[in-house]
Amino acid sequence: MGPTLSSGKGAVLPGGTVTRADTLRDVGNSLSMRALVLIVVLASAGLGWAELQVRSKVDAEAQALESIASELAALVDADAHERIVGSDDATGADFLRLRRSLRAAAERRDLTSPVYTLRKVSESEVEFVVMTNPTPYIGDRYPLRDAMRPVLEAGERGRTGIYGDDHGRWVSAYAPVKAADGTVVALVEVDQPANALRSELARLRLQALLAAVVLALILAVLPEVARSDAGFVMAVRRLFAGRLAVRIGLAGSLAVVLAVGIVGVLDHRAAEAELVDHLTQQLTTAVRVGAVQLDPAMHAELARTGDPKTSAFYTLREQLRGIKEGAGLSSPVYTLRKDGQASRFVAMTNETPFIGDLQELRAGVAQTFVTGEPGSEGPYTNATDTWISAWAPIIDRDGAVIAVVQADHPVGTLLGELDNRSLRRLLFALAGVGLAFLFAGALARGIARPIGAIAEAAARIGEGHLDVRVDVERLDEVGDLGRAVNDMARGLAEREQLRTMFGKYMASQVVQELLDKGELSLEGEAREITVLLSDIRGYTALTETLGAAEIVSLLNEYFGMLVDSVMEEEGVVDKFMGDAMLCWFGAPVTTEDHGASAVRAALRMEERLAEWNARRVADGKVAVATGIGIALGKVVVGNIGSQQRLEYTAIGDAVNLASRLCSKAEAGEVLLCSRTFEAALEGGVDADCFVDVGAVDMKGVSEPVMVHRLKAGPGLSGVA
Repeated sequence: MGPTLSSGKGAVLPGGTVTRADTLRDVGNSLSMRALVLIVVLASAGLGWAELQVRSKVDAEAQALESIASELAALVDADAHERIVGSDDATGADFLRLRRSLRAAAERRDLTSPVYTLRKVSESEVEFVVMTNPTPYIGDRYPLRDAMRPVLEAGERGRTGIYGDDHGRWVSAYAPVKAADGTVVALVEVDQPANALRSELARLRLQALLAAVVLALILAVLPEVARSDAGFVMAVRRLFAGRLAVRIGLAGSLAVVLAVGIVGVLDHRAAEAELVDHLTQQLTTAVRVGAVQLDPAMHAELARTGDPKTSAFYTLREQLRGIKEGAGLSSPVYTLRKDGQASRFVAMTNETPFIGDLQELRAGVAQTFVTGEPGSEGPYTNATDTWISAWAPIIDRDGAVIAVVQADHPVGTLLGELDNRSLRRLLFALAGVGLAFLFAGALARGIARPIGAIAEAAARIGEGHLDVRVDVERLDEVGDLGRAVNDMARGLAEREQLRTMFGKYMASQVVQELLDKGELSLEGEAREITVLLSDIRGYTALTETLGAAEIVSLLNEYFGMLVDSVMEEEGVVDKFMGDAMLCWFGAPVTTEDHGASAVRAALRMEERLAEWNARRVADGKVAVATGIGIALGKVVVGNIGSQQRLEYTAIGDAVNLASRLCSKAEAGEVLLCSRTFEAALEGGVDADCFVDVGAVDMKGVSEPVMVHRLKAGPGLSGVA
């Protein structure tokens, strides 16, 4: 057993030499650990920075809301507020007056979320009193939050961070409602959806993580690059492209990124399309139903007078508020009439009316004035937000479109929430990338180490050290590879031994059979084969008429045809003896129909010789006649010769008989013994290819031999 390369600890050559693979592995392990530590440290710092940034923005937003809440609380009459105690007060003058004041102030501040007052009813609950919503819910209970206690107990203003309830995520601010004696009777709450802030936090976290990964890789690589004698590009390539573990880790990470990215994009688009479709259907249904409920004559009268203090305005506003409430909208619902290339407001749900103000006449709305068909649009963005709008025509008794009812839904926040969800998934994906890189790297190291040992073994084998072996104990493909390398080394060693041995043989195809199949016995063994011997008739006279160069050329051409015929039938050319050629079939690789193969080879020879002689005669040259003898029988095949010169050949009665038959064959004849004849018939050679010669006395054979002559009969086409 030669030197062994361990697949578990890397490839160490004899003598303790550390290989390039060991050096790269040590550098890679150090680099991976350094990069991991830097990523953890920088990511922690980046996430902390992102958190501080968002907290600062949340605090600024809450301070602004706190100021608005204080302004609204100053508008609330504490005495009137205390007279509102139940749902029956929702139609009273106190409730309507306070709600109108809060609505007007909320409109001035462009607040999209409802504003309401809360009264403490227990140590853990408050109840709603006045709210800007179209439908009052006086007396409904809500948990008393910790940020509310200083407001209700000490009369201080208060604010929250981002929190969640059944209706979403919010940032809220509170201000006390005080009686004349300074007693706190309630608080005003102002809310702002926190989706945009959460999206900002997700973006900042993502940016921090990406920056941490990139910066950590740069900082981890720089020391190795600085110590390298190669250029920057080559040093980086050696660190990354030169290590299988890193490449597998990067490939696994990229696969996770692509998979999560593709799924995330498709899911984001599907969710956005579903949201837009749902809101569009909701708005379209609301305006279609609402347009039928509005009185066209009353609307025309309001459009003509433009007076918001008429009963027509109040009636239409309440009807529009019903549409708004039914659709669950937070934005106003209004009607528009066409005025040239623009439109003007007529009725609206706002507390403060703005009848006659100009509004852009969008293309879809203009088309509705022409066709009378409802329409929708969005998402589209204007100066205030991103919207989805739907409108339906108000048709008078003459069938003319006099106005449209339009409802809008702000979707900027909702789309921001979708973006936020996608960003959160991306953050999870990045965490997955890190895990994938670690797991893939660990797996890759388990693969790279034995592969490195196998590579070192292959390099040693390439240098001619065929006694090298790889120590493999794995059951997977890497183990199969290691075992294959070991088998290759053993096979090469055996082939080299056989090549050295069989270089002493003349027949190269014998060597090839041995190298390819390894089935040739070098010891003498008795085998049944078919021997074929060919000889040129009149060779001596032929040499006298031709020059030496022409004789050599003739023999090369002649033997070339014969050898091709033998090889096509998987025979072996043993030797050339002047103008004679000895070959046999059925060894070194045993075949069942070697007799038929020999006959078919003879038929091929005769056919080719006939064509060759025809060309020679046409060129004015002498034809070459050949006699062939074929015999089937027992022989001994193996090494014959001395230590200096060996020959793998066959000796025995079949060889002698083939020689006698060849001597008896006249020019152009092929003679074969009866056993060869029977084997040929069994092998599919047509009987019409043979002529029975009869019993012939052979020199050295005690009994006459039954001889058959081969001819190019009807069976030739079947065997050629």
